[in-house]
Amino acid sequence: MKKLLVPILLILLPMSIFSTDMDFSVSTSTFAFDDDGDLHAWEPSFGGKASITDKLGSRLDGTITFERDAVNGNTLSARGTYRTSFLEISAGPSFGVLNSTEDDDDVSMLFQPGLTLGFSVIIPGKLIVRADSDFALPPATYGDGQVYLQRGELSTGFYLPNILCTVKISQRSSVSINDGTTCTKSITDYGVYSEAFSKGAPFRIDVDFIYRVVDYYVMADDPANRKYAHLVLGGGATWAPKTDFNLYIKGAGSLYTFSLLDHVNDLDDFFFDLTVGMRMTVGSPPTLE
Repeated sequence: MKKLLVPILLILLPMSIFSTDMDFSVSTSTFAFDDDGDLHAWEPSFGGKASITDKLGSRLDGTITFERDAVNGNTLSARGTYRTSFLEISAGPSFGVLNSTEDDDDVSMLFQPGLTLGFSVIIPGKLIVRADSDFALPPATYGDGQVYLQRGELSTGFYLPNILCTVKISQRSSVSINDGTTCTKSITDYGVYSEAFSKGAPFRIDVDFIYRVVDYYVMADDPANRKYAHLVLGGGATWAPKTDFNLYIKGAGSLYTFSLLDHVNDLDDFFFDLTVGMRMTVGSPPTLE
């Protein structure tokens, strides 16, 4: 991970002279399947994110993000977002970076091209409807060890007094090729997310209730197939001592885990996600009309 983050940060950091918003975080998770379809509750995988947003105009923002997802893999993306009073539309290229299976004999792909697309409908102070996706384009050739990532979400958020409630469906998936066999690993969340805030207060509190399905699929009726469901409770906190700087922590843990296929023993372990990060604003960016 360090080998990947260093060159990406060298690219991103010089942009900070002109950027407005910067977001850096580190994360860990135990919800990820390995290449054999096993979960390891006490062997967490690690990730991180570096994101910089530059204001290109009064209605247009540009964002460059490198993310190593603790579950899925590595992506580098650039996205432009156009905003009106009630609508946001975003699009841009994305690249899977050095993703491969766990077999040391397999060769990592330097870049796997893809696209990011999304839109939001916003009624200020009342309603937010959002759809977003990030997916790899079909490759010209397939080979052992190649991994192709995809992500998508659909959400509706509405405001209550001092609370933003969001109902969201999201999925992260990866398709890999092992010995000529295609394997799909995915995590699908069906959740209700709430963020409590108070005007003038430096803290915001999150509470989340999630039904999570993790799937390892090789082919129909294959004995290696795995499909587990987790009842997950999540939460987090954001501390903003200044308007241009905040620190945040967000986590989730499984309350109960069960198999959706054949009965499986040893599902009493505790599985979790954890993210710690900071956001800051650095000066006023130039505006290009």
